[in-house]
Amino acid sequence: MTRIAVSRSFRSTLKQFALLIVPLVLCAPLTRAQDAVRPSLAGEEASQARQQDIERIPYNLLVGPVRFRFSASVGVEYNDNINLAQHDEKQDDFIFRPQVNFDAIWPITQLNTLRFDLGIGYSVYLDHSNYDTNTILITPGSQLAFDIFVGDFRINIHDRISVQQDPISEPALSNTAEYGRLENYAGLSVLWDLNKVLVTVGYDHYNFYALENQFEYLDHRSEILNGSISLAATSTMNIGLEGTGVFTAYDQHVLNDSTDASGGAFIETTLSSYLHLRVAGGYQWIGFDQGGLIGDVSDVNDYYANILIMHRLNAMLSQSLAAGHENQLGVNSNSVRLNYIRHTITWNLIRNTLLTTEFFYEDGNESGGIIDEHFQRIGAAGTVGYQLTPHVTLGLRYQYTQKDSDVPGRNYINNRVSLDGTYSF
Repeated sequence: MTRIAVSRSFRSTLKQFALLIVPLVLCAPLTRAQDAVRPSLAGEEASQARQQDIERIPYNLLVGPVRFRFSASVGVEYNDNINLAQHDEKQDDFIFRPQVNFDAIWPITQLNTLRFDLGIGYSVYLDHSNYDTNTILITPGSQLAFDIFVGDFRINIHDRISVQQDPISEPALSNTAEYGRLENYAGLSVLWDLNKVLVTVGYDHYNFYALENQFEYLDHRSEILNGSISLAATSTMNIGLEGTGVFTAYDQHVLNDSTDASGGAFIETTLSSYLHLRVAGGYQWIGFDQGGLIGDVSDVNDYYANILIMHRLNAMLSQSLAAGHENQLGVNSNSVRLNYIRHTITWNLIRNTLLTTEFFYEDGNESGGIIDEHFQRIGAAGTVGYQLTPHVTLGLRYQYTQKDSDVPGRNYINNRVSLDGTYSF
């Protein structure tokens, strides 16, 4: 397979995107708000504002103070490469995806809110029934969360769960149609609002369970600690420090247990009512225990950096741009060094119709181990949503993904087209 055009260095790619970023910054209105004391994000005013937001949330059923919302959807997708293989080995299929969604929110008191969101689905393959979902799928975003406001503190206690099967979201994978996994985050976060200073701390216990035998070696648990402190330098700019610690232990001794520590600084600013910018960067270290069967003995000593730009051009057009450099735990090795760019545009040009276009680019390097791979992926997608009636929404989506690897047999091109309908009761 011929190396795709995006195989230029990441630095050159960032230079090209800088040509996009600069006009975004310069063309936005630069009217700034006058300095003023900001309302607390954790005080009584914030809880009252949250209560007003809850009152505006649409619902199907009201039982006392509890608001329920139910919806069901069914979709069909054609995927020309379900197993993410090179051209002569790929398989195509039609996939049917029924799903039901349930959301409930209970403002227990003016200061305490309990929320439950759950999406359950299933995948049925027309020709390759062996790939049918082995269990139910639980959509990302499913959660049980409890928000508590106490003085200047806002406390969130949560349990977030997902069960997914599609391997396309893991860039290091090729030649597989199933990447079933259960992921669960359980923990809490605390925000302390001192008006000019915001302090946040959080803890999560994370579990990963593979639902396919070939990926059982990935089963692990992690303890995740994070925190930040930010100062309101002006009414439109916050500067601060951030840090994260992650301690990971695998059930099997194939991949190596690890300790991940990172810390740095960030700046977040609202350049205008139309343009928001966040830039962060710092140092990342990951130390790996030795003895894993993969034989990868490399640690990580690297920087991390990311930028996020959110720009609303007008009432009909908005976009976001994210780019970064980071290291992640690998599925074939200790770690993957990843550079990425993601760009999304939302078009609201026609009444009752919403169009979203997406682009992404990834450049990854495995640290060694089972497969020592350097890969690049490029992808694009377009989604059209149409509000047919107050209860019925139709959606059409096309997605293209291409992977270019320096390891023979791991290149692929994937095209998928899907049509779905959702009914809100």
